[in-house]
Amino acid sequence: MPRKTITAPGSTVGVNILKSGTNYTTVRDGTAGTNAGNADNKFTLNAKAGSNFFLRRGVLLYDFSGIPITQGIRIIKAQLVLNDVIESAGQTNGDKIRVGWIFNPNTFGAVHANDFNRARYSGIHWTSDQQVDNGADGEIIELDNHQLRKKLQEAINGKTWLHLVVRNTNDAANTTPAAANSAKVWFDRPNADNNPLQLRVFYRVINSMKNLGAGTGRASTSGFGGTSIFSGTSSGFD
Repeated sequence: MPRKTITAPGSTVGVNILKSGTNYTTVRDGTAGTNAGNADNKFTLNAKAGSNFFLRRGVLLYDFSGIPITQGIRIIKAQLVLNDVIESAGQTNGDKIRVGWIFNPNTFGAVHANDFNRARYSGIHWTSDQQVDNGADGEIIELDNHQLRKKLQEAINGKTWLHLVVRNTNDAANTTPAAANSAKVWFDRPNADNNPLQLRVFYRVINSMKNLGAGTGRASTSGFGGTSIFSGTSSGFD
């Protein structure tokens, strides 16, 4: 099937937000992380070290303002492709993650410590919990929630921002960690090297939706395409 590959869209970023403390519930329910924008690969963590609990939640911020895909697409399938994966499953489900939509980011188009707050995440836009493999390259995370794919579609058609959050399954399930690194999933952040995190989108072009923005028009189709979007921090496209 036809495919185009887009690399390094503008100011797209991938970072994690960390919070720690001696009470797990207080940490998990925190309205803000203590550090935002950690530029490393530690995207999710649900762990304990000594008397302290540590939680990391990853934020993926996509800028579609200059993406060279025609308006009027309907997304059929979408995936995250993870590389240089490091995982530890000291507790059941510690090697699983889920991806959701931040419907109320503190600052639209930027990452903020307050984006740690679970109240900013939509309750109906989560993927299923999906296992990753230690040392994997090309690990596929299916964005298998229709409502989440719709938000991605709207962002591409509207040429605007999309805020996603990545959480460890044990964080989402409120599972108190028992030991250090008992539940972690780390992977390359966008544009970290020559094998970065990817967002892969398969779509149809809906002629009647062109230049009308997302969610409009009839269900007529014209062609089918697949796009791999390599999120990065540099400007321009290749």
